[in-house]
Amino acid sequence: MDFNLSDEQSMLKDGVERFIQQEYGFEARREIAASEEGFSRERWQSYAELGWLGLTLPEDVGGLACSFVETAVVMQAFGRGMVLEPVLQTAVLCATIVDRSGSEIQRQALLPAVIEGRLLLALADSEAGSRFKLGCVTHTSARKTQGGYLLSGAKTLVIAGGSADQLLVTARLDDSAEGPAIFVVDRRAAGVSCRTYRLLDGSRAADIEFRNVELDESALLSAPATAPELLDTATGLATLASVAEILGVMEAVMDITADYIKARVQFGQPIGKFQALQHRMAEMFVAVEETRSMLYCGIAHLDRPATERSRAISAAKAVAGRASRFVCAQGIQLHGGMGMTEEYQVGHYFRKMTMMEKMFGDIDFHLARFAAKH
Repeated sequence: MDFNLSDEQSMLKDGVERFIQQEYGFEARREIAASEEGFSRERWQSYAELGWLGLTLPEDVGGLACSFVETAVVMQAFGRGMVLEPVLQTAVLCATIVDRSGSEIQRQALLPAVIEGRLLLALADSEAGSRFKLGCVTHTSARKTQGGYLLSGAKTLVIAGGSADQLLVTARLDDSAEGPAIFVVDRRAAGVSCRTYRLLDGSRAADIEFRNVELDESALLSAPATAPELLDTATGLATLASVAEILGVMEAVMDITADYIKARVQFGQPIGKFQALQHRMAEMFVAVEETRSMLYCGIAHLDRPATERSRAISAAKAVAGRASRFVCAQGIQLHGGMGMTEEYQVGHYFRKMTMMEKMFGDIDFHLARFAAKH
């Protein structure tokens, strides 16, 4: 695999990074985080106009049919900017589920709207006590009726669930033991109630309850026979995209910390001249490059058999989680007391890292998953 970016990929990288520098400064981000939805609809529309919401989606729905590398490039830059818009959830996780579901009706109805920035999707899968399990249907079920389905249950920690237009909901179908089914549900439908709350990094999530929600037959996106594999594939891609985002967070912390220790003077000289601090920066650099290598490894395994692909993705997520903890903690420590203040950005990167490390499974989860698939 050639790890050098093509000319087009380099142009994309430069464009995204320039956009983040000009349009997503730290103070602008703080204002966005304090807003009611926790993200900017204006920025979301900009991403759509720039084509970033349809990078890997096929051309027949208006996408650009790019490789996963382009997604990784964008997510890495988004990590540097601590971007709050739910691009990962809508344009990677949910869009992949819809695209590979086999439902042509839902593909044509949902994906062009996602690409154009007119539609936000959220996956409602997690339930109370489910931890990082996929296909959680203990408390959510759908009963077949004469005209469609009747959905009841509750989902927790639905990222951007309060702002989503449509929800992809996993549910047990007619008390079947085969596995989960996936339904498309309008968040504003009768019987759907939503309680939103703020997460550690300033973004929003929601707990959603479904009380006898009436769905028509076309709402069934994926049957129990195909849904588990579909969820696993889409979540794997989203997990790898989150590794790219974590890498961007780490790179930003490295740059901020390097600038600080060059400017901070103690005992008549910049503290960056002290050998002990240079050693710490070197260790941080090694951790960043380890994560970059594991990201590349994960991308190289995307076309491999499912077991090999899952192991590579879990390895990348585990390494990224451990490395980001170290880099962000060292960044705060090298800043001293300033690193803990609300007004300074390095502490916000630490919060972003903490949330990203838990998303799609933490270090222990992915180490166990890696060992189980050996």
